[in-house]
Amino acid sequence: MRVFLVSAVMCAAAGLIAAAPTADPPLVLAVKNGDLEGLKASITSGASVNDKDQYGWTAAMWAAGHGDAAMIKALLTAGADLRPSGASGYDAMIEAAKGGRADVVSLLAARGFSCATVDAQGVPALSYATAHASTATARALLNCKAPINAPDGKGFTALMRSAQQGSATMTSFLVARGANVNARDNTGYTALMWAAYGGYADVVKALLAAKADASVRATDGRTAFAIATARGRTAAASLLPPDR
Repeated sequence: MRVFLVSAVMCAAAGLIAAAPTADPPLVLAVKNGDLEGLKASITSGASVNDKDQYGWTAAMWAAGHGDAAMIKALLTAGADLRPSGASGYDAMIEAAKGGRADVVSLLAARGFSCATVDAQGVPALSYATAHASTATARALLNCKAPINAPDGKGFTALMRSAQQGSATMTSFLVARGANVNARDNTGYTALMWAAYGGYADVVKALLAAKADASVRATDGRTAFAIATARGRTAAASLLPPDR
């Protein structure tokens, strides 16, 4: 019985050890901690730049969205690969856009990465920057020719994403850069309708000032005014012309 109990305890301990998360490689850990000097020191000491963590990500992959241009430069100089094989669905530019890393976007663009890239769901890098209200990142993407009116699989444009997030600053920025204020998604909604849906009065104002057409009807037959009214968004509805 005693032998059995000892064996059971040993097996349980082994199971706990097996279940424990794998420690991050030194360079990955440095990136996650935002430790540029630690990153450089690990490279100098001979750490492998393309070692992967438990998720199959290298330090360079993490740095695209969670580090900065200085980290990327240090890793690239040491031979890191930003287009690793076997990393299904990974795109450094998409990660930089998600992370709001304008400096990384510019660095990647200078090294031949496309600012017009989309992820596996068809969402453009610009839409991610817009959804996170990172004007600097959106500017960097547009400066390297990201198409401002490119829709994702649902027909959402960057401007629609901005309206959905309630960012008047981003909305005005995109309009100034040439966004189509009357583009429609797969349900016929415009950016103005999405702003009305969320009750974002400042965004409604910005879009109306940009000549958004409040008379447009979605596939369900409703205007922005009707959408705002149905959702009890009184402040937004008060800015829109009533249905006739």
